Amino acid sequence: MVISMAFYLCVAAHYTTFGWTLADKNIELWPIRCFGLDSHHLECKSCAMSSYSFLAVVIVSVLCVRTVEGDVIDSPQNTSQLHVRNHVTVAIIGGTGDLARKKLWISLFHIYTNFPHYNFTFLGCGLMEPGPGQKRLKEIFLSTVACRDEACADKKEKFLHILQYHKVKTEDDYKALNLLIEKNAKENNEAGRLFYLSIPPFAYTDVAKKIHFCCRPVTKHPWMRIVLEKPFGSDTESAQVLADEISQYFSEDEIYRVDHYLGKTIVRSILPFRFSSRKAFEPLLNKDHIEHVEIALKEVNNVKDRVEFYDEYGTIRDVIQNHLTELLVLLAMELPENLSNHTEIQEKKLKLLGQIRPLTSAKQAVIGQYDSYANEVSSNKLNSTKASDTCTFAAAVVNIDSFRWQGVPFVLMSGKALDQQATYVKVVFKNNLFKFGQSRNFSEQRQIIFNIAGGDIRVPSILIPKTFEKPHIVDFETSEEPGMQHYYIMKPTNDIAAHHGLLLDVIHGKHSQFITKEHLVQSWKIWTPLLHKLSKTKPVIYPSNNIMQLSVLDFQFFKDRINFLGSGGDTVIDDQYSDNMLPHNVAHVDNYFRQQKLTSGHLDDLFKKLSSDILLFADLAVRLQGVFHMAISGGKSPVRLLQHLAELGMSFPWRYTHIWFVDERCVALNDERSNFNMLESNLLQYVTIPYTNIHPMPVELHHGMCNASDNGDNLYAQYIQTSVPSKKFDLILLGTGTDGHTASLFPNQPSLYITSKLVTLATGVPRDVSERITMTLDLVNQAENIAVLVAGREKHDIIHKLSYGVENATQYPITGVKPINGQMTWYIDNEALFG
Repeated sequence: MVISMAFYLCVAAHYTTFGWTLADKNIELWPIRCFGLDSHHLECKSCAMSSYSFLAVVIVSVLCVRTVEGDVIDSPQNTSQLHVRNHVTVAIIGGTGDLARKKLWISLFHIYTNFPHYNFTFLGCGLMEPGPGQKRLKEIFLSTVACRDEACADKKEKFLHILQYHKVKTEDDYKALNLLIEKNAKENNEAGRLFYLSIPPFAYTDVAKKIHFCCRPVTKHPWMRIVLEKPFGSDTESAQVLADEISQYFSEDEIYRVDHYLGKTIVRSILPFRFSSRKAFEPLLNKDHIEHVEIALKEVNNVKDRVEFYDEYGTIRDVIQNHLTELLVLLAMELPENLSNHTEIQEKKLKLLGQIRPLTSAKQAVIGQYDSYANEVSSNKLNSTKASDTCTFAAAVVNIDSFRWQGVPFVLMSGKALDQQATYVKVVFKNNLFKFGQSRNFSEQRQIIFNIAGGDIRVPSILIPKTFEKPHIVDFETSEEPGMQHYYIMKPTNDIAAHHGLLLDVIHGKHSQFITKEHLVQSWKIWTPLLHKLSKTKPVIYPSNNIMQLSVLDFQFFKDRINFLGSGGDTVIDDQYSDNMLPHNVAHVDNYFRQQKLTSGHLDDLFKKLSSDILLFADLAVRLQGVFHMAISGGKSPVRLLQHLAELGMSFPWRYTHIWFVDERCVALNDERSNFNMLESNLLQYVTIPYTNIHPMPVELHHGMCNASDNGDNLYAQYIQTSVPSKKFDLILLGTGTDGHTASLFPNQPSLYITSKLVTLATGVPRDVSERITMTLDLVNQAENIAVLVAGREKHDIIHKLSYGVENATQYPITGVKPINGQMTWYIDNEALFG
């Protein structure tokens, strides 16, 4: 009883160090009930035991602990008659291959060394004949494991003694393998069998079938587990097919799909960090505080001997769809109630994946290829008939449609032959989250960094700004790094190899670090549309490892799109258009009109293009200055544009958008003729925008509509001067009438000549036009961007006249619109342009 109590005290201490309590674990503690104790008694503070030692003790000592996921060890009803099932067979199919040589055998040796109470049988399986195979397997192990003391050397010798090679090719080979496993199982108390398929995915189904029919235990009690390495397909359809084929022979509980990045120490620590710091940090991980998130895996090496594989898959399939997407999920998912409930963790992951918006446009990614890649492909005699367009660099912007993350761009980037070896997740806060003294470098303190590997720090670590309270992360220690004085740098005390930890999870039946079938298919649904779109995009060529010239890959991202800063890369052709289609079948055509940029096309396509451009203007303005000021004019055409803007929903930064009016009729704001009423009816009631961000013109004050004595025009001008930086709107949306008027500036109107005012009463308007307030040309021309929307066959005559380059603002006020330092774009539909 004393031994059992001591053990349970250590269990409590171990869970406490990970930020867990026994109440968090789905575990039944049989002796505790017998002793009449509860979790409040378990407050051991000094259990001097490493994670590995603890797990070793768990295996042999928790003789009456029953876990939710599988019985690694029995929990007998009668504790006086203990019967421990501790024999595990580990068979590596592909045991002499590259992955086994680099990662698997060394990890299994460490497990064997640290878990002496398990009785293992290790089998390396392959296509070689037994004699040469056993020799090769021994050579691999001896070259992999280096010992520095006698104890390790002794363990190494014993491991060699139980390491056996077995040829597996035919069904008879697998039956013979099973006889060997059964022989060992009879001599021991079998816990289970682990088959690790370290082979190409095309062989998974055949091997899984043979293992199922030839190597399953006779009884149901020993567990059966199969481990698969990525890639799991190359798109949604192939992934689904592969998953369905494997599921014919193994249940989902028996399948462990490995993404080895989930086994890396810092990656495994993301959820525990969030969980243990949930009071301090979790309230900040949302759209109100986060500007964007960067997730990157950069490599200095080229593709080396993986050319054949890489040319088929490329960066997005090889890294972004799996490794980087998994990192995104761990950071963005909702926290489970406790970290030991693997089912709940998987449910939270799947829910987050379902909220990620599929990437359906080539504008959501940029791709590149390092300059020597084509020669490497040619030297391997691949794609000899044409140049390879496989990308070795890619960056994509991902959006999550959830209340927490709506509007926050997640930028995922990876590439070969880049400037540094680094893998990290950066959570970048908005500028207005903290208040700092002038002497402190704000830019260095507005992000949390999960440094998974490499980079400037070079070792796995978590960096937290010192403007936060110092976190307590179990099994991490604080260190200092030159130039990083503004951060708490938390480094793990024990950096466990990825496959080491994952193999332990398989043995212990823990699924939370593995990819389920639903998870796999949902992830591919996100990326497959983009892959199809990019199939017609040429990658930008960039120099290998040349830091000074890698600027060709510099890119700019917005909420739902991304582009290179340079002009490299070919134009994307959407799948719905073929090369020989006539221009009128294209959604919009970019050209020039009156020496200014012109976008034309069918009316609905034109509205989509303009609303998309407005989103770009808004994203850029918010990123640069935290706010977007837009002024709109009235008319019929803007109605449909406002409806398109409303459809953008939460992807538009409405919270940071201020809407002003270029002009307004002197009628009540709820009058159907007012521009404000048009805005309210077609946009404001459909989007979430603060009412304080809407700035109607003061047409009715003390003395009736647009009374000059009320100075409504001057009041609006003063409001603009105090609210809009430099009186420079980010975007002004105009139109033009059949007579060439714009806003409420009509031909021969005295208001056209006013240069001393920003806003004025529109005096001298035509008799059939109601009185109005309008911005002057002086204010309009100070805008950063001006969009002129012209639609309808009735506008063809004025467009025809303007096309001759007429310059007469008195007769055609629209010709007086000439931005001083900004850009002007015409959006003209086909009917107005061609008649």
